Amino acid sequence: MKKFINFVILLSILSCSAIAHAQSVEETDPGFVILDVMLYRPVGLAVTIIGTAAFIGLSPLTALASIPEPHDAFVKTSKILIFAPGAYTFIRPVGNRDVPYYVPPYKHQPVATQNYAEPYKKTVKTEQSPVTPVISNVEPQKRYPDSGSGL
Repeated sequence: MKKFINFVILLSILSCSAIAHAQSVEETDPGFVILDVMLYRPVGLAVTIIGTAAFIGLSPLTALASIPEPHDAFVKTSKILIFAPGAYTFIRPVGNRDVPYYVPPYKHQPVATQNYAEPYKKTVKTEQSPVTPVISNVEPQKRYPDSGSGL
């Protein structure tokens, strides 16, 4: 019985384990990896914090700059001051030398979205067509009723 239980456990582990697929591995310089971890990441964290403080301090001027069209001053400022150093610090793989680091696009679409709207599409399909109200068996009045009191 003990051998059977061990066999079932081994079989379940083997059938549920993920299979690693072949991926391209780049050779990275070990000296750069150490320099990246010891120097570039802490400096990137400091630059992200300083950029966030600058974004908060410049937000009134950014609000004035976003008044005319295309109203995207906050987006551009946040990409430059917060997201670029944040991506370089937190998302960039260790040993990657790309400056500035661009985050690759997300490969998968979300399964569900809020209010069941279709993701990545600008049009929303209505479930029902508009219905005009219909009043049946009502005849319009031919003249105003006489109240007898005058104006």
